[in-house]
Amino acid sequence: MKPRIGFIGLGIMGAPMAGHLLAAGYPLTIANRSRGAAVAALVAGGAAWAESPASLAAQSDIIITILGFPADVEAVWRGGDGLIANAKPGTLLIDMTTSSPGLAQLLAREAAAHGLGALD
Repeated sequence: MKPRIGFIGLGIMGAPMAGHLLAAGYPLTIANRSRGAAVAALVAGGAAWAESPASLAAQSDIIITILGFPADVEAVWRGGDGLIANAKPGTLLIDMTTSSPGLAQLLAREAAAHGLGALD
C-alpha cells in the first residue's frame, strides 16, 4: 500500500509535481490558498481536497510543500493550525521552497520534537 501524500502549493512548479504523484498511483490530498484550475484538474484526477494545512496533515503520511516565500513556509508549518502541530507521529515533512538554511534547521528541530521527520 502506497503512503498518502499531502501536497501544499499548487503553483507553476507544484501542480505538475502533484500531478506526477497522482499519475504514479499515490493517494494524494492537496491544499492551496486558492482553488483555481490546477486544483480543479487534480481533484478531477482523483486528488482529495483539504480545507487547511491542519486537516491535510492529519491524514497524510508524507507532506510536501512548495510555497512562495520563507514566511509562507513558516506560516504553513508552524502554529496551532500548522503541519507540525497536526501531523501524525512518523510523518515525513518535505519543503521544496527556496528558503533559508536557518528556517530549515528551525523547522527540522521542531518537527523532530514532535516525532516527525523533516527535509529541505
